[in-house]
Amino acid sequence: MEREGLVAHARRGRHGGRTITELGIGEIKDALVMERVGFTAAKVDTLAWKISFDLASKSGLVVLNVSLIRESCLRAAINEIIPVFRAGLSMGEYLYLGRSGEEIGEFQIPPGYVAIGTVCTVTLNGVLLSARIPTDSRFGGMLEVQNRTPIRFTDVIYYDGTSLDPLEIFIKGGLTSVREAVRTGHGRIGVSFREVPTAAMAEVEKVLRRMDQIGLGGVLMIGRPSQPVLDFPVQEGRTAILLIGGLNPLAAVEEAGMPTTNFALCTLFEFQRLIHYSEIR
Repeated sequence: MEREGLVAHARRGRHGGRTITELGIGEIKDALVMERVGFTAAKVDTLAWKISFDLASKSGLVVLNVSLIRESCLRAAINEIIPVFRAGLSMGEYLYLGRSGEEIGEFQIPPGYVAIGTVCTVTLNGVLLSARIPTDSRFGGMLEVQNRTPIRFTDVIYYDGTSLDPLEIFIKGGLTSVREAVRTGHGRIGVSFREVPTAAMAEVEKVLRRMDQIGLGGVLMIGRPSQPVLDFPVQEGRTAILLIGGLNPLAAVEEAGMPTTNFALCTLFEFQRLIHYSEIR
């Protein structure tokens, strides 16, 4: 390990010894990748269990995605974000704007940056779980829309087979065309594929209606019991739900040439501290 630069002689203490190097730390992170496959699926379930959002009081914790942009880009970024919300291509109608040095949950915003917090689709998992309805989060995907109608998936990543959030990958891979979808109705947007028990659909639809009324709606499509949705099979006894990805507004920012750093499933955050997208200016 010393020859490969993974450890080095320590110069502290009487007995010396060795200490890990930056290269060694990087090796640890990379070497454990197989153990992190499926990490996203586990994090979805963990955060869903921790959500405390109550539909009746409209209060409690929701899950936020946090995205960093440079302070100098904020005004231009807002001009890209608002049309996405207005077109209904976001998860709900609320977000959070954090300044340099602030903390969003457990996340601290670094100097020179601002943070945009958007509601994550996992929030719905938690609300359904509080109503005793389990949700199976299958995959995140790129959905092609034409005339604002879902046509097909162009790319998908299953949550139980990745160590990274799918929409983070799609955005950085340049696979989205959210700005085009907003302006023309044709494009590729990020969505999340969920399954719920068909026996609970009456209660699920009641929850979804209430989420819409509150401004936390994000359902793009509900399938038929046990039937495929856009050619993707659905387990027997289950019904598929397509949710609009919470990071779509930031995908538009990235597409406009402003670099973003996105952290999906980032933190729990108090819903009452969010603002309506129309107030962000």
